Amino acid sequence: MTEPRIAIVIPAYKDTFLRRTLDSLAAQTDRRFHVYIGDDCSPHPIAAIVKEYEDKIPLTYQRFEENIGGRDLVAQWERCVRMTQDEPYLWLFSDDDEMSPQCVETFLNLPPGIRDNAITHFNIKVIDADDGVIDTPAKYPPRISAEEYLHLKLTGKIISYVVEFIFPRHIYEEVGGFENYDLAWGSDFITWLKMAVAASEGIVTPTEAEVRWRWSGENISPRKDRATMTRKIRSLIANAAFIKDIIKNKPEKFPASQSCFRWVRFPLGEISRNRKSLGILGTLPLILQYFRTLYFRKISK
Repeated sequence: MTEPRIAIVIPAYKDTFLRRTLDSLAAQTDRRFHVYIGDDCSPHPIAAIVKEYEDKIPLTYQRFEENIGGRDLVAQWERCVRMTQDEPYLWLFSDDDEMSPQCVETFLNLPPGIRDNAITHFNIKVIDADDGVIDTPAKYPPRISAEEYLHLKLTGKIISYVVEFIFPRHIYEEVGGFENYDLAWGSDFITWLKMAVAASEGIVTPTEAEVRWRWSGENISPRKDRATMTRKIRSLIANAAFIKDIIKNKPEKFPASQSCFRWVRFPLGEISRNRKSLGILGTLPLILQYFRTLYFRKISK
């Protein structure tokens, strides 16, 4: 029988913390993984750093001659996934975060029925540029459904990033890959939601390992300029439209949500919170887009 393996996919551009990321991979207690690093035509010495790890971890490196992450981050994720071979499990990681040494072992020790039919999540700690822990977000329950994930996320009881989920390749292919939104804003959240719908075991969170997500000052999250906020909110409106559709079209997965569309109102909250920086000329078009998208269109079939 073929040993199960994980394809750890790193879309790379920044070099600041790349060695720390690769060190965390080299420290894994289970070596049943292969690392795929897709260099997004970076001006930084990604290749030289990766070369230092050729004898430490199993890896494949490719430099792309065109930078696409700057305009379409999800497209960069997808072309990096296409670098992988036949590994049954995929893990989209990053070039600046870290995983604890037991992550791969913990995942591969799960029963095959869970590994193959669930989205596996690791609890996270937020670290700074010096690896100091600056936040410990709420832990996930051991197992949650797609509906529970949606409600917990949108009520602020849990958070999620891109890097703490391992997913079966067959589910990734079944749902059509990642959802693509401008700035990739909400792309991870909506992707995990639709994968959780397709996964018969929902989302499971083992407690024996963790992911360390880095707040480095290089993240897009803190940017509050008017142009960036407008793009983020437009993506949030598209996120909300997806949620409304999936609740409508998958009633068996969202039984408690059929008459509770308050879950799609979070873009209005973002518009309100940022109305001063958006100004009246920025706020009104977003409100109009929200209502046109959410309430004056047909639900897709």
